[in-house]
Amino acid sequence: MNAIFQLFGIHVDRAAKVTGWSLVFHGGIGTGVLVLIGIALAAWAIWAYRQGDSIVRWRLWTLTALRLVFLALVTLVLLRPSLSVTMENQVRRTLMMLFDASASMGIRDAQQTSRVEQVQHVLRDTKLLAQLRRDYDLAGFTFGREVTELIGTNWAASLAPTNNATALGDAIEEIISRKRGQPLAGLFIATDGANNSGAPPLAAAAFAQQEGLPLFIYPVGEKTPKDVAVTGLFAPELVFVNDDVPVMVRVRGQAVTGRTAKLTLMLGGQQMDAHSITFSNDLEQTISMKFTAREKGNLDLVANVEPFPDELIKDNNTRSQRIRVLDTKIKVLIVEQSPRWEFRYLLAALLRDRRVELKCTLLEGDPGIATGANSPYLEEFPKTKDELFKYDLVIWGDVDPKLMKPEQLDALNQFVAVFGGALLMVAGKRDNPLSYRGTVLEKMLPVELDASAVDSGAESATAPVQLELTAEGKASPMLRLADDEMENQVRWRSLPPIYWDARVGRNKPGAEVLLVDTDASKAGRFGKMPVLATQQYGSGRTMFLGTDNTWRWRRNVGEAYFTTFWSQIVQRLALLRLLGVQKKIQLSANRQTYNSGERVTVFARVYSANYEPVKEPTLKGFCASRNKTGTSDTPVEVQLRALPEQPGMFRAEFVAPEAGLYKFYLDRDTEIQLDFDVVEPRLEFTDIAMNEPLLQEMVKLTYGQFLAPADLAKLPEIIGRKSERVSSTMEVELWSSPFFFLLMLLVATAEWILRKLSQLK
Repeated sequence: MNAIFQLFGIHVDRAAKVTGWSLVFHGGIGTGVLVLIGIALAAWAIWAYRQGDSIVRWRLWTLTALRLVFLALVTLVLLRPSLSVTMENQVRRTLMMLFDASASMGIRDAQQTSRVEQVQHVLRDTKLLAQLRRDYDLAGFTFGREVTELIGTNWAASLAPTNNATALGDAIEEIISRKRGQPLAGLFIATDGANNSGAPPLAAAAFAQQEGLPLFIYPVGEKTPKDVAVTGLFAPELVFVNDDVPVMVRVRGQAVTGRTAKLTLMLGGQQMDAHSITFSNDLEQTISMKFTAREKGNLDLVANVEPFPDELIKDNNTRSQRIRVLDTKIKVLIVEQSPRWEFRYLLAALLRDRRVELKCTLLEGDPGIATGANSPYLEEFPKTKDELFKYDLVIWGDVDPKLMKPEQLDALNQFVAVFGGALLMVAGKRDNPLSYRGTVLEKMLPVELDASAVDSGAESATAPVQLELTAEGKASPMLRLADDEMENQVRWRSLPPIYWDARVGRNKPGAEVLLVDTDASKAGRFGKMPVLATQQYGSGRTMFLGTDNTWRWRRNVGEAYFTTFWSQIVQRLALLRLLGVQKKIQLSANRQTYNSGERVTVFARVYSANYEPVKEPTLKGFCASRNKTGTSDTPVEVQLRALPEQPGMFRAEFVAPEAGLYKFYLDRDTEIQLDFDVVEPRLEFTDIAMNEPLLQEMVKLTYGQFLAPADLAKLPEIIGRKSERVSSTMEVELWSSPFFFLLMLLVATAEWILRKLSQLK
């Protein structure tokens, strides 16, 4: 067929396939005119040869036929016939090949061959690459956290499982973007399906599908390897000496159903707790544990599960968290106008708390109460900023704002916003919070004041009020009345009712609501009315408690729930100050722990001796390693730059060094330090199973193929079936083709020879 097309001047590629053809005319002569011309020429040819009576009959008819054919060919020249041929061809395309080089590829599965060695075998010991190169241009890449292009031909030698994270989705999107606009056959991926950073792989597969690229995935690794992993360790970052601290540990077992292991909790190298765990159905378990710190300092809390002998990976059986243990007291100031019931019971509870150093200002109290030995009362509200700023938490009661000077309220605002203090406003029936409209304390509240609310004292206090935990409240450690989540909710529902709460509006943007009033008549268009809400305010935190009836929770159960509630509230609100935010140099980082090579961002808020923001354009800081004795190696200088429109605020960025313990400080005060840890990432060993469901879904989404080892030999054929073929149309003018003129010459020559043989001119 191709030889015939070449006669007409159509050159068809060997790999092309003709899918259709048609004959078209471009002469522009009408059909009627063409018919008349044809009839006239035919009549003339027949008449002309009819005149030769002496010619043998068969020659006469042959000459007539040849003349008619020649005249028909001449007529076709006037019509300018063209042949339109449609062909499908598979142009030479680029096949992108992506190889997983993350640490999980170094895992040796049951066959004692690492996953990366399995891929190297495919590249080194099979003819896969040679077969693919016959039909495709190959572009090879490795990926982990980043994508690296493979250079040269010995790709197997370049594969090494050294990356500490896997960003499969990012890798797919990046190489597709690199090759966009080029003819691509698809994307071959050799991976175990692990993905622990970057874009979701399914989103990347959807991107590939939009670009018309099928994914051909060759999976490596076991689907159900034997493995036990500690997947989570949750404990407060700051605790007090001799406190019983609850800890939640999450453990997952895979392919170890029915087996038992020991879970231990260590603090500073000493065992604090232990549990026996029986694994079932490959489900994650949450185990409640506890510890009691006996000495202050920064200690490592470690949860560890004994590994089984046949586990593939034992490095993920341990998880640790840095804990700061304090041997200090929380400095609390209560400001009240008169000794209401909430104040009396709260005063008694905090005086019994060995972690709290309590002082009170009772504005309508007897002046003599402040003169007794060890009296917790102050004669008046702190006069100076230095006196106020030494506290960690101020509990503001039902106080008439007219009794306070504006500069005192401004100092309270600065105490929270600038120096990381905490303010808890406890509502009252006389003044708090409605009387604070238009004051700086209204700005500090995490809720909006209801413009339509009336004097709180006029409201009925006889009907019970039912409170309800929000989703944030259920998760908050401040409202934990039991270690178990379900038991905690049961205890909250069983608390005795309160009989009054303050009418307020919605929570402010960014504020977190922990408790709400279930009464639908008090709800607004944004939901149920907040009763307990909190928000970050500058460097510190504010909270609003919309009732003074928590003392009623003591009924039938005594001090247990009341004391637990208030002690947790006090501790969590004072957390920032306990971490050192009250100093004139305040150092903070965006995280406590970094992976080696990540960027560390450090902020410094710096004030002068009279609490004025430092206005220098830059400050000098240092990053140094630290060990258990506190000595350091040679520090590395880091420059901090002032942040525009934020007086006293400075910022610096630097790369986290190798794994270890580090500290950051400013040259103007080396005693104020920020401690942080640098670790080697262990993301790769959290889940070591080959993620077949994910890879199958990616293949299905892109109309690709999930490849078994036997499929590799047929990969070029598989890619050819999945890849789109390119359709093209070629049109050649038949009337000017070599074949057409050769045919006319052949007909004319045959007629001339036959005429000569017939003795015709």
